[in-house]
Amino acid sequence: MRKYLPYIGAVLVLAAVACWFVYNGINTPESINKREGAFAVEDVSDIDRIYIENSEKKHVTLTKKDGKWYVDGDNEVRADMISNLLDVLKRVESLSPVPSNAHDNVLRSMAAEFVKVDVYTGSDKPEKSFLVGGATIDNRGTYMLLDMGEKMAARPHIAFVPGYQGYLTPVFNTDHETWRSRVVFSYKPEDIKQLKLEYATTPEKSFVINQVTADSFTVAPINPQYKINEHNEAKYITQYLGFYKDIQMEAYDNDYPNKDSIYQRPFAKFTLINTKGEENEVNMYYMPIGKRTKERYDQYGRALNYDPDRYYATTNHGKDFTIVQYVVFGKLLRQYKDFYYKPGGN
Repeated sequence: MRKYLPYIGAVLVLAAVACWFVYNGINTPESINKREGAFAVEDVSDIDRIYIENSEKKHVTLTKKDGKWYVDGDNEVRADMISNLLDVLKRVESLSPVPSNAHDNVLRSMAAEFVKVDVYTGSDKPEKSFLVGGATIDNRGTYMLLDMGEKMAARPHIAFVPGYQGYLTPVFNTDHETWRSRVVFSYKPEDIKQLKLEYATTPEKSFVINQVTADSFTVAPINPQYKINEHNEAKYITQYLGFYKDIQMEAYDNDYPNKDSIYQRPFAKFTLINTKGEENEVNMYYMPIGKRTKERYDQYGRALNYDPDRYYATTNHGKDFTIVQYVVFGKLLRQYKDFYYKPGGN
């Protein structure tokens, strides 16, 4: 046994040296900076919940259910916004810790105004948790501070996403309605069982389209007295229904104080029933001339009473009051005769 003692001693010395290197390697400034700048989530497909709260206690919770994202419960999230957020969470990097001479000022700024972000991946404990501050002077970096679990990181970092233009703070938005999907209609022609468009003051323009088969439809006036006794163009019906694939509103305006007066100026009503029997009703109303109105006079110089570019609309079974654009909805505002003559013709 005695003859092995030199070898055993050598092994113990080597083990001690290795431990020293491992410990000190872990705690070098470079390794500490790397850990304290590890904001990214390796696999964003594992994320099922994101909680975002700002310094004023305004907050949203984004939750993934059956592959879809929702904000604060049942409202679907805008696809572009959640895609952007997940991309940032996947690729965000630390450029460097905040320089020592700016450290205290950055911390004071973040203490006054910040966004707290908790990212969950199936557990009640966040996978990542960090604070997001404002932008660097050149607007290319964003101040961020990582929650290390038992304590916050010693220093905030300047974070960025390679190829991303601008700072990251707006990505972590805390406004519920900003996150909500803007989609009003999203149907393929074969998914539409019935579509009814009724004009409030011009009933001769109103019509209803019914599905016969997945690729065959009929059109008729709402009021039989306006029936056109000619053969309609089936291709016009299919082309028209194709417009309903992606129709979005401009914005929610649920806090608008004069809704009751708007309801007195109806324009058109859409009632769409899909092949599952689900109904989607959208009512459009004239929008009075306002600060955002660009065209205030017609071609003859007469003052307009209503905005020609925008309408108000109720969506989500009348629960939401929204703004829609003519440039988007205009192609839907056809009239009964258009299915017998080339749209726009006489």
